[in-house]
Amino acid sequence: MAIQNSPAFTYEVFLSFRGEDTRHDFTGNLYKALCDRGIHTFIDDEDLQSGEEITPALAKAIEESRIAIVVLSHNYASSSFCLDELVVILDCKNKGLLVIPVFYKVDPSDVRHQKESYGEALTKRQRRFEDVEKVQKWKMALRQVADLSGYHFKDGDGYEYKFIESVVDRVCHKINPARLHVADYPVGLGPQVLEVRKLLNVECGDGFHMIGIHGMGGVGKTTLALALYNLIADCFDGSCFLQNVTEKSNKHGLEHLQNILLSKILGDKDINIASEHEGISMIQQRLQRKKVLLILDNVDKCEQLQTLAGSPDWFGPGSRVIITTRDTHLLASHQVKTTYEVKTLNKDDALQLLKWKAFKTKHVDPRYVEVLNDVEIYASGLPLALEVIGSNLFAKTVEQWKSAINQYKRIPNSQILDKLKVSFDALEEEEKGVFLDIACCFKGYILRDVEDILGAIYDDCMKHHISVLVDKSLIKIGQWSTVEIHDLIEEMGRQIDQQESPEGSGKRRRLWLPKDITEVLKDNTGTSRIEILCFHISISEKEETLDWNRNAFGKMEKLKILIIRNGKFCKGPNSFPESLRVLEWHGYPSNCLPSNFDPSKLVTCKLPNSHFTSFGFLGSSKKLENLTELNFDNCQLLTRMPDVSDLPNLEKLSFDLSYGCKEWKWVNPKDGEEVGSTVSSNILEFSLTACNLNDDFFSAGFTQLGTVKNLNLSRSNITFLPGCIKEFHCLNYLNVNRCKRLQEIRGLPPNLKRLRAIKCTSLTSSASSMLLNQQLHEAGETDFIFPGGSIPRWLDKESRGPSISFWFRNEFPPKVLCLLIAPEPVDITVEFNTPVVLINGKVQEYRWNSMEREVRMLESDHIHLFDLHVLPFRYKLMEMYSENEWKHVEITYQGLIHTSLIKGMGIHVVKEERRGMKDIRYDDPYTTIKMCITSLPFLFCFYLALILFSSHGLLNPTMTTLFGFMLYKIYLKSIDIG
Repeated sequence: MAIQNSPAFTYEVFLSFRGEDTRHDFTGNLYKALCDRGIHTFIDDEDLQSGEEITPALAKAIEESRIAIVVLSHNYASSSFCLDELVVILDCKNKGLLVIPVFYKVDPSDVRHQKESYGEALTKRQRRFEDVEKVQKWKMALRQVADLSGYHFKDGDGYEYKFIESVVDRVCHKINPARLHVADYPVGLGPQVLEVRKLLNVECGDGFHMIGIHGMGGVGKTTLALALYNLIADCFDGSCFLQNVTEKSNKHGLEHLQNILLSKILGDKDINIASEHEGISMIQQRLQRKKVLLILDNVDKCEQLQTLAGSPDWFGPGSRVIITTRDTHLLASHQVKTTYEVKTLNKDDALQLLKWKAFKTKHVDPRYVEVLNDVEIYASGLPLALEVIGSNLFAKTVEQWKSAINQYKRIPNSQILDKLKVSFDALEEEEKGVFLDIACCFKGYILRDVEDILGAIYDDCMKHHISVLVDKSLIKIGQWSTVEIHDLIEEMGRQIDQQESPEGSGKRRRLWLPKDITEVLKDNTGTSRIEILCFHISISEKEETLDWNRNAFGKMEKLKILIIRNGKFCKGPNSFPESLRVLEWHGYPSNCLPSNFDPSKLVTCKLPNSHFTSFGFLGSSKKLENLTELNFDNCQLLTRMPDVSDLPNLEKLSFDLSYGCKEWKWVNPKDGEEVGSTVSSNILEFSLTACNLNDDFFSAGFTQLGTVKNLNLSRSNITFLPGCIKEFHCLNYLNVNRCKRLQEIRGLPPNLKRLRAIKCTSLTSSASSMLLNQQLHEAGETDFIFPGGSIPRWLDKESRGPSISFWFRNEFPPKVLCLLIAPEPVDITVEFNTPVVLINGKVQEYRWNSMEREVRMLESDHIHLFDLHVLPFRYKLMEMYSENEWKHVEITYQGLIHTSLIKGMGIHVVKEERRGMKDIRYDDPYTTIKMCITSLPFLFCFYLALILFSSHGLLNPTMTTLFGFMLYKIYLKSIDIG
């Protein structure tokens, strides 16, 4: 999409002046100077001002001009024609016309306060005119024009022709501003420019707007800002693009940038600022009445913003400040509420940019298609990488391309990595360590898992460190709460890690490459430097049984994190270091841990798919006092619950048997005690799936789980949930999916937010009714799925189509319950239940289309009841809305699933005491207003007729009163919603 410039104008300058005062001298010379510079200028004929009214042709000339120069001379206010013309000009100023006042041998304060000749002229006009309102408009127009930034020429100020030259220079700068180079090939730029321009709202009003453009290094933030500058700079009195603020402030100081800012906007080359404080004062004084455009590029410190754009009152009405940065926290700390994230290029745009850089054309030899796709995949949509690689491979053969791509994959281009490394260099030392840990080992992990794993090393600071990395655009938290990182940033981190310890894999802090790990474990070359070992073999790689040295962990005296998620080992280890804090080994190859292992520092122990037959290896509970997570998922040989009652810090306990139900004995292996004494009362997450649970579970051990927050009993054979679950005040999430024998749910915890009961085919209708009608809608956030097919009465609106809607004004409602009746998908990872939300037709969150995947639907209908604020797009709804303006909200599944699958939809907006229902409607308020307004005259006349009929005895007085009451109610309704 091409980037459109400002609309074309008929005239570049419109001259407004008092003909008798200046036509044959100052204004005549100004007109000639403008024409000599090639500036198309409108100057009216002498006959046009002889009348008293502004002609349509003259008004049109003002509207179609870019700039209006108003020459305010001694007798300007004595002409009603000039004053009317000034009113029209200032009205057009609100539509984008730039107004430049020239105070020619008059004092601006005389114009502003109507003194001297201006006061005398208006006094005469007020006596002569009966139209007092028109005189007030003239006075207001004079005050407004006197407040604008302009030029003042006094007798004795020097040569008049030099003064005229300065005015013409400014006009030339506005009409033909210096265009900044954006990019050789601005691929994919147009739509982003239009989106940001819409956020800036340049054409509307005199309000001040500050916007932040953020994103990772090399993604195109500066390019976008340059394109914006060229597009909108003409709309401002002055503009300045300060490129690379960080680098220039480090080299020359912030006062140097303040100097550039003022010089560019004011057009004054003689400004000399001695200190930052002086610069702040000058910016406030000199720019507070100017409508300016200021772009601060590549900002990384708060003091840069505080020194260059500290407060909205530094700049005049209508000003815009744009900030580009990699740090979103920086924007938040400066109270920048409107932000725009620059995304990487999609595949088509990435290939187009690559073709232009490498071949200078969008049509290329078909032999290059494969290598172009390889580069596109490697660059992952990062414009910087595409441009660098494309330039380097210009005019190269296919073979040279293939060789270069292999080289990039092995050793990434330094020009790219140096650009990306800027964000890393700005981190604190501990934050650098966390970033390298993630880049090398934990990309794609669930955020909570990363916090738990690395929290074993960095104590309680993980949430802060993660937030810093997100703010710096080094990592992202994905849609499913996964830690995501761009491929090239990941490669940068891994290269930094290897450069820190180039002397050998066994001497590095982190081991993450399978070949390095295999070498160290086989040759027993580990050292005390190793703190993290993460062994992952790609699914595409052939998995072979590893014949390794069982003593390999003995030399890793500082090993804290050991994760082996796939890979076959021929035998178990002889020892583990005492420093170990996280042990995760899928398919652990022995039936016990090393007998000499002291687990006193162990925080996480996850050994799924292992061959344990008992829990004797846990040893004394005193040695496990730091243990917070214990996981034995799918350990098929285990049949008894371990005694974990003495583990004071245990929070997560999981025994998921994913291959089907098996008999589970709820007896303590010690002395035959009941299970109640084996479960710690501190458990926060408890998962026991696909187990044969009998009623003893509820009578013995269930009541001990009073502190649990997440409870997973899916695929078990329970027949009921007991009433005592109402006492589980901490329980937020309950999963009983595929419990095919479950019939009754005898109560729900008061703070439950999520319930999953998919394919509970035996659940009674009374249980479903209880889930819907026990005032669940008045509780906290809700996201429940369970069998059923009836819509409860408490819903405000129901629908049989794929959409449902309501209207709101002012703030978005804090709780909106939606209900969907449809079959559930077998593959519950498909976001079948997440709709698209539109406000005034604008999508609040783009969702991928589940129709693109093959999804088998269950035969029975399920109810999905959810609070709109639970869904991922809740943060997108927190926008500022104008008061009293009604917005239309639509919740729809159109295009996501077959509409024939939807049996019913419902919606309920929870009332607030301070809001009530005045700001919520389920019909179109504008249609209702129109109906009320148009029907009132008719009903009023109808009511008068009824009174007339009643007075003649033709109508019952009771009916007349009833119609009057109806009319009164309609009137009140129109007032309430208007």
